[in-house]
Amino acid sequence: MPLVLCAACAQNPKVEAPESMPPIVARQRALSEDESDPLLKAALEEYQNDAAIRELVSSVRQYSSSPLTAGNRVDALIDGPNTYAAIETELKAARHHIHLETFIYGADDVGRRFGELLAQKRKEGVEVRVLYDSIGSMDTPQEFFEQLRQQGIEVREFRPMNPVKNPRIWEIQNRDHRKIIVVDGKVGFAGGINIDSTYSSASSSRPGPKRGKEDGWRDTHMRIEGPAVRQLQALFLESWKKAGEPVQVGEGDRYFPSPRAAGNTLVSIVGNDSETDDRALYGTYLAAFKHASRRLWITHAYFAPNSELLESMADAAKRGVDVRLIVPAFTDSSLVLHATQATFTPLLQAGVKIFELKDALLHAKTVVIDGTVSIVGSANLDMRSFVHNDEVNAVVVNRDFGQRMDQIFQRDERASRAVTLERWQKRSLWRRMKEFSINLFSYWL
Repeated sequence: MPLVLCAACAQNPKVEAPESMPPIVARQRALSEDESDPLLKAALEEYQNDAAIRELVSSVRQYSSSPLTAGNRVDALIDGPNTYAAIETELKAARHHIHLETFIYGADDVGRRFGELLAQKRKEGVEVRVLYDSIGSMDTPQEFFEQLRQQGIEVREFRPMNPVKNPRIWEIQNRDHRKIIVVDGKVGFAGGINIDSTYSSASSSRPGPKRGKEDGWRDTHMRIEGPAVRQLQALFLESWKKAGEPVQVGEGDRYFPSPRAAGNTLVSIVGNDSETDDRALYGTYLAAFKHASRRLWITHAYFAPNSELLESMADAAKRGVDVRLIVPAFTDSSLVLHATQATFTPLLQAGVKIFELKDALLHAKTVVIDGTVSIVGSANLDMRSFVHNDEVNAVVVNRDFGQRMDQIFQRDERASRAVTLERWQKRSLWRRMKEFSINLFSYWL
């Protein structure tokens, strides 16, 4: 009897799980406080003749956890080798402090290389702080981190799995999934890339499913320079405080040097904090989806959104927006992949174009809207990122950066296979059943 019920549900995308996921409520904010910034006001003037873009930017800003800042420079970094080279250049130039926060810090060749560089900077008198997540870095021996401590580096573990170290064991599911590096309070990095050997090679090496789970991951990161770095710094210091004593920050402190314009890009750093009810990440995604007018191009490695986000994507496609979604063809989490595939039928029926990246394991989390507003960061489009993880995204408003993100999307699309409604409807009953079963528990993936 259950078999018949599940089969019927699996073939009917309108059938919902017995217990629907709870709604997510994102608060709106007033914009008057940052409208007075003359630099910001001048930057927004660029879009005065494009009502659709102004509406899009205004809507996303209302849900962001941080004000939109002007005068930034943002560079897109593709895959591990490109990202690590940019990070190492800044680490070598550090003079006062290096703050590194990551979900995974591996003890492999990449991790040791970074460890040696951090130790060298500490010998030069630079303050070095490393924060890693206990579950994300569970395969890294504690001896590795102890060696870093012995060289003068401050190292903290975020929410240890050991109940002796972490009496608040009920918070074990709330993880630090951020990837943040701040150098001297002037240059910052954020995105999807961990410190791990899975990024030793570029995805252009086309490792495929056989080698691709261990190397050559496809990911996107950012180098940020300008006033937005202060927002990254604030997030790091909040996370550092959660894991121990806070860093003492005084008036005119060197952790927050006076911001200087580095470019013409508008940026808001959006942080998700699992200890609060502020759902800014969710709000910015939903606002972007609802206010897209021409293009909504989404690349997400772990795609298991709730019905509200799915409906906003479908509605955008129905009103004529070019909605495209790139997801993995293979992944390191088969459960999430089945949950992703469970969303295909209603999206395809609405006109969303879906592609599966097949030559490398996809780990990027990016959205580009109307070629102008981009969202890049660590947050997946799933309930865990929205509710249970500490995450960080950057909302970037700049046509040149948007064009760059469009080009990256198109490159990934060429390396993907299209999922057509005709082909998808021919999948086996067994696959349909797996999708339905996994979708019942997608909230906890």
